[in-house]
Amino acid sequence: MATGSLTSAGLGSGIDVESLVTKLMALERRPISTLQSREASYKSQLSAYGVLKGSLSSLQTAAQALDTKSEFAAFKANVADTAIASVAASTGANPANYDLTVTQLASAEKVRTAGYSLSTSPIASGTLTIKIGQLSTDGSAFTEYTDASGNPTKTVSIDISAVKGNNTLAGLRDAINASGAGVTASLVNDGGTSPYKLVIASKETGAANSFELSGLAGFNYSPTSYIPASGTDPREATPTGANNLMSLQRPADAKFSLDGIDITSASNVVTSAIQGVTLSLNKTNIGSTTKLSVETDSQAMQDKVNAFIKAYNDTIGLIKSQTKANPSTKVLGSTDSTTRTDGPLAGDTTARTIQSQLRSIVGGQVGSGSVSRLSDVGISIAVDGTLSLDSTKFQAALKNPDKDVAGLFAGDGTISGIADQISTRISEYLDGTTGVITARTEGIQKTITSMDKRIESLNLRMDTIEARYRKQFNAMDSTIASMNSTSSYLTQQLNSLMTSYA
Repeated sequence: MATGSLTSAGLGSGIDVESLVTKLMALERRPISTLQSREASYKSQLSAYGVLKGSLSSLQTAAQALDTKSEFAAFKANVADTAIASVAASTGANPANYDLTVTQLASAEKVRTAGYSLSTSPIASGTLTIKIGQLSTDGSAFTEYTDASGNPTKTVSIDISAVKGNNTLAGLRDAINASGAGVTASLVNDGGTSPYKLVIASKETGAANSFELSGLAGFNYSPTSYIPASGTDPREATPTGANNLMSLQRPADAKFSLDGIDITSASNVVTSAIQGVTLSLNKTNIGSTTKLSVETDSQAMQDKVNAFIKAYNDTIGLIKSQTKANPSTKVLGSTDSTTRTDGPLAGDTTARTIQSQLRSIVGGQVGSGSVSRLSDVGISIAVDGTLSLDSTKFQAALKNPDKDVAGLFAGDGTISGIADQISTRISEYLDGTTGVITARTEGIQKTITSMDKRIESLNLRMDTIEARYRKQFNAMDSTIASMNSTSSYLTQQLNSLMTSYA
């Protein structure tokens, strides 16, 4: 706040100059207060549109779960013997029944070293080369992965030396795990005389993820030269040839059949055998079968529709609360009063247009078949525009083959369904370039920016006005003080003359 030249304004005249300046400046600042109030209203509108955008986005997500027939349809899958496999159905599945037989589970290649007395036992220095490749069905051929020019694509070389500090069993483990190779390494303590064994395993299952180790004395391994002795447990057979490591598990693909059709998979989690179905194999059942079934899930479909209804009702309710225009009211003759304020978007035509268009879509007709309105599948529209579902009527409609419930929401390729229309319309609202909400919020932001500049300009002007008032009052104060002094002098002179002539 600007100040005048006097530190105690009004002392000369006796006038309360500070109070006068304060009251005059309060009047001068009224335009600023008005602008600030209007700006707060615009900021409230901007915030309200942010909330509305979030609500519309949620509604669009719920609509998109219904805007194609494949997304509207929901399925559930079951396996009679869950010890053999588990199964899950998703979009794109079809009702069907299968006989499942699992003859082999997918496994990862796994080998181990001889025992060491300590995890820090020293090992030879050198370069360990790890090659990832495909092992043939009979185990007689290993093919390293290369590009078109013959360059290895899944081969990693690791330097092991005292200089690097990794020429110990634990050091080798850490170096392998840090290399990014397609294998992992771990130490196992079996509690024996030489308890520490390094176990190396493929990261992925299947014959396509076999590996070969070479270049480091004591750690060479080739899956093709490993031949267990006849009649022995292959996990404990003595390595042959140049192998130093013992095989604990050979790489293998999963093998199973559906209705007698043989299928092979590198993984025990199979997504390509049945469209829209994920099959997880757990155990073999050679010589027998277990039933696998895929069927429609009417409850899941109802849950999707309920989610859409809730998101729609939330959006309609939000717009209603944001655009309400209720005047303040008082009960005459009573000390109690009820004050209801307007919503932040009261009178906003954009928000009301959105509300009107959404209500028009859900209340509209889709085609001319037996199911063309929401009421045909048990969804009613209340006076306030909100939706509600009669689950009994809805489930009956789903089970009636003559009623295309999915088409009501998703359309038929020629006519857009209700969910499809909602999703498309919201995309238009939320478009970052041409959307009506974008245009509206940009307009509000420009108004706020303009007001900020006007308020800043007025505030600068207030400093000048206050300084002028203080200067004027200081001058007045000095003048009155001078006049009072002159008056006192003249009064003294007159009194003196009158005394002389008395």
